[in-house]
Amino acid sequence: MSFFLSLGLVFVSAKMIPMVLPNSQSYMKNIYPSFNKKSKNILLNLASSLLFPTLLMAQNNPADSTKKTISINLPVTKITFSGMLQTQYIYSFTKNNDINGVNHPAGDQFSGNSFLVKRARMQLNAAVNDRINAVILVNFGDFSGNPQNKVLENAFIKYSVNDYVNFQVGQFRPQFGQEDNYPVDFVRSIDYSNQYYLFGANSWQSFQLGASFSGAIKNGPVPITYAIGVFNGNNRNQVDNDNGKIVPARVVMEFNKSLQLGLNGGYGSNTRKEIWAYGVDIDYKKPLNEDWSFELVSEYKQGINSQMFFAATTPTSIGDYQMRGIYVLPNLVRKIRNTRLKSLEFAFRYEYLDSDFKRAGNSRNSYVPMVSASFAESYAIRVQAGYLIDRYQNNIPGTAQYNGNRLICQVQARF
Repeated sequence: MSFFLSLGLVFVSAKMIPMVLPNSQSYMKNIYPSFNKKSKNILLNLASSLLFPTLLMAQNNPADSTKKTISINLPVTKITFSGMLQTQYIYSFTKNNDINGVNHPAGDQFSGNSFLVKRARMQLNAAVNDRINAVILVNFGDFSGNPQNKVLENAFIKYSVNDYVNFQVGQFRPQFGQEDNYPVDFVRSIDYSNQYYLFGANSWQSFQLGASFSGAIKNGPVPITYAIGVFNGNNRNQVDNDNGKIVPARVVMEFNKSLQLGLNGGYGSNTRKEIWAYGVDIDYKKPLNEDWSFELVSEYKQGINSQMFFAATTPTSIGDYQMRGIYVLPNLVRKIRNTRLKSLEFAFRYEYLDSDFKRAGNSRNSYVPMVSASFAESYAIRVQAGYLIDRYQNNIPGTAQYNGNRLICQVQARF
């Protein structure tokens, strides 16, 4: 009934006034000198405002609703959300080099210093039951550049039978080095090594699509953890483009609480070309006293650079395209007994990397002194500063293979 009353008001306002008052506009001007054509529109708008709530009431009438609520009970015992944020300021001290170390011709427009969000990660971990976990990890920091085939990092389901038998399927990091064992927020330097990114681009590390089997033998004379997997070999968020797969494997032996030795090996096929890689790494930790401790991480890897082979216009044998690298990262930690400041760390990373050492390679030597301060346990709040010094065997103008010095300041928060 209210709907028709409101409709009547609109009809009277818009139509009846001109019928009762043939010269209604002149009449209204005599009564209200400020009346004009716009005033007539105001009357129409006012009448419409009376009609609109009534229409909403008619639509929201429970008698007219056909919607039903469906309740689904999911057997999830626990859902955990976590996140990590890394912000940086980078300053290039090398003339004509940008913040990424790329050299530019004189007069080009580029950025020699900038603030940026390196990573903005959110993770969901759903414990379906005591054996099954589902994990999703996204990095919103990828939107600062080209997000194609990025953003989604982890997306896997893990089925744990016991310590010896665990299965994992989806997208995750293959076990092929020490840096795969911990997230970037626990890396003892500003970022992962150059070696990690190169072998990741060749599908041996970083996030890959596939399945794996892993476990640990903890009660033997030498505790051992092991992992082997099968992956597409096309990097993250991409389906396979051929029938070839890669099979990386890793074994870690814990000789004591201070020393671990890791052995890595992998074999596979990429577009009917055989590829392989291997490596060895050590992780050493030694408390010096109650306040000081020393840590050392080092890795060596070598393998086929299939990415360079397939990018070549006239490639030779794929065995000629090989990459290798080594880095050494000592870290000195000083515990601070303070309610705010928890620790200070002094680190230095030396790294050698050559992406094409069997042919006309261009080796890269990197030196990175670093200092960091932690203001909460487990690096929850961490401030770091590092000075990156790159020295190439040959400078190539207009590329990233050019000597340069950069200062990187980083603030990290985990929650």
